[in-house]
Amino acid sequence: MFARLFALPCFFLVCLMTLLPMAPAQAVGLPSLLNSSAKQPEAQEPLGQSLDEVIKSLENDQQRTQLLADLKKLRDVTKKAQPATEVGVLGLIGGTLASFEKQFSGADSPLTRWSEEFKLAEDELTALVLPANEWLPIIFAFAMILMLWSLLAAALIWVSHRVRMRFGLTEELPQHPKALDMLRFALRKLGPWLIALVMTVYMSYALPSSLGKSLAMVLAYALVVGTCFSAICVIAFSVLDGPHRHRALYILRHQAFRPLWLIGSFAAFGEALNDPRLVESLGIHLAHIAATVANVLAALFTGLFILRFRRPIAHLIRNQPLSRRLTRRALSDTIEILGTFWYMPALVLVGISLFATFVSAGDTSTALRQSLICTVLLVLCMVINGLVRRHSLKPQRSVKRHALYSDRLKSFFYTLAHLVVWLAFIELGLRVWGMSLIAFTEGEGHEVSVKLLSLGGTLIFAWLIWILSDTAVHHALTRSRKGLANARAQTMMPLIRNILFVAIFIIALIVALANMGMNVTPLLAGAGVIGLAIGFGAQSLVADLITGLFIIIEDSLAIDDYVDVGGHLGTVEGLTIRTVRLRDIDGIVHTIPFSEIKSIKNYSREFGYAIFRVAIPSNMDIDNAIKLMRDVGQKMRTDPLQRRNIWSPLEIQGVESFESGNAILRARFKTAPIKQWEVSRAFNLSLKRHLDEAGLDLATPRMSVQVITAGGGTATE
Repeated sequence: MFARLFALPCFFLVCLMTLLPMAPAQAVGLPSLLNSSAKQPEAQEPLGQSLDEVIKSLENDQQRTQLLADLKKLRDVTKKAQPATEVGVLGLIGGTLASFEKQFSGADSPLTRWSEEFKLAEDELTALVLPANEWLPIIFAFAMILMLWSLLAAALIWVSHRVRMRFGLTEELPQHPKALDMLRFALRKLGPWLIALVMTVYMSYALPSSLGKSLAMVLAYALVVGTCFSAICVIAFSVLDGPHRHRALYILRHQAFRPLWLIGSFAAFGEALNDPRLVESLGIHLAHIAATVANVLAALFTGLFILRFRRPIAHLIRNQPLSRRLTRRALSDTIEILGTFWYMPALVLVGISLFATFVSAGDTSTALRQSLICTVLLVLCMVINGLVRRHSLKPQRSVKRHALYSDRLKSFFYTLAHLVVWLAFIELGLRVWGMSLIAFTEGEGHEVSVKLLSLGGTLIFAWLIWILSDTAVHHALTRSRKGLANARAQTMMPLIRNILFVAIFIIALIVALANMGMNVTPLLAGAGVIGLAIGFGAQSLVADLITGLFIIIEDSLAIDDYVDVGGHLGTVEGLTIRTVRLRDIDGIVHTIPFSEIKSIKNYSREFGYAIFRVAIPSNMDIDNAIKLMRDVGQKMRTDPLQRRNIWSPLEIQGVESFESGNAILRARFKTAPIKQWEVSRAFNLSLKRHLDEAGLDLATPRMSVQVITAGGGTATE
């Protein structure tokens, strides 16, 4: 094709360029040019052959036509190859307005085309006008088929009502419908009319073919499709059931069925009027006008439905579960905005469809019909995704040991299922508009699609590896120590999760870049050099990292532990990969690098001891003092506020020492971690109250004072 496109025109142009310079010298004509062979013997033979081929091409009608077509194609290619002249903003605006003016004026304007379309439809309608005796069979067939269909549907509705009353089934959907309830609702709404339509089609074979029969079948088909569409939409709304959505669902279930039925019926009627047999009976233009009117009515009713039910649907979109609002704030805010203004893009879509229908002079194959089909596909996609989500929320029995794995893997696979459903919707929606992702991947976009698929597969596989590794770490940490499982997991989980995430992300990124065709060898080499530079240049950082890693692995401290680290006493509030953060009793936060930690005193592990050192008065019997302390200790163990903190009876360890002539009695309680100081304060308070009730006092320091009088005598106190 390209050889023919360029060979013949170029040859013809060469011949013309050969002839044009010779024209002034040989003005007598072509014979004179041929007689000049003596002067130019070298050019005679090629020129003669060229002229013979041109003459033969022009004498042959087919070759002449082909040559003319090739020249026109060459002209178009030459025009496209010429660089476009740059225009300014005003020139661009002026050109756009000129194109709009040209499109909406003249013989090719939408108004002119609509006028011609209505005129041709009027002529076809006039041609359909028949005498009264010929219209009677058409009307009879139309009424007969509709009456038969209605009677059969009424009988089936009565039977379904009796069955429902017999088994105690509800007529409407329950507040929390299951999949079986939704299927039963769809069958109750659609089943009688659909079965009646099938039976009517089978019985209508006995009637002769006529326009009335065709119109009746089209009308019945449109009403059944409208019922199916409205039932699917109501089910889609019911799938979105959840907290604080009951009122909106009640409004949609009881008030939205009939408007949706009208939308679906008009859309199906407009689609059915494009049937070739009906077009042949009515006429091309009349069927086209009727289909356009039906589609326009469907679009108008859609706009009215959007305006009427914008608040209940917004309520369904905005109200999200509490867990999602707390954990996914960005997504919740986006859904909140989408729910508030959802009706605006929907109305814009309806307006664009109507405008496209007007501009294209009612071309129902490209405007309203495709938009309505996409809407139906979107509703079906929402229904399927809702059923998948509902199934994912069902509690499932699993082995307790692997419950965490099963929960996270179930969430992963259900997310993939949602992704597959949306991809299927995108593919079907593109096919409605004459495009296809599959065709793109098999054709021009094969290389791009392969790279994108490899990238997506790499990301999904990395996500799966992250889920498995993160779950394994969490499972191992929470089962490592029964008493401090939560604290240990809370301490180590952020560090290990960050390391795992960074490692998996870097590996997945390198694999993805390699699959995209990028040479990752220089990247790996550069990363190695950077790692060595960091290792040599940040030795203190490396020391912090290694020391902190061993401290965390050995479980020397954890979050919420009360420790003495580096001369600072306080509660551990946080751990990073190189520091520990403490808050002391005065509320001061201390950040200590791991490399500066030489020893760790942890007061929060397993248990503690509340130690008491009580000075006994010299005039008090030691056995009575021991008995008094035991009584106070026993009362402490029965105190509802302190008995959970005391893990052993009071242990009297005996007289520890003597101070100022008074015996120091030592005792202790075994307590819960970090509760030893609280128990000590409570014991001291209770002991003081008992001594006050007995009229006793704790020992006080004794001092001997010797006074020498003027007479030389002494007095001692």
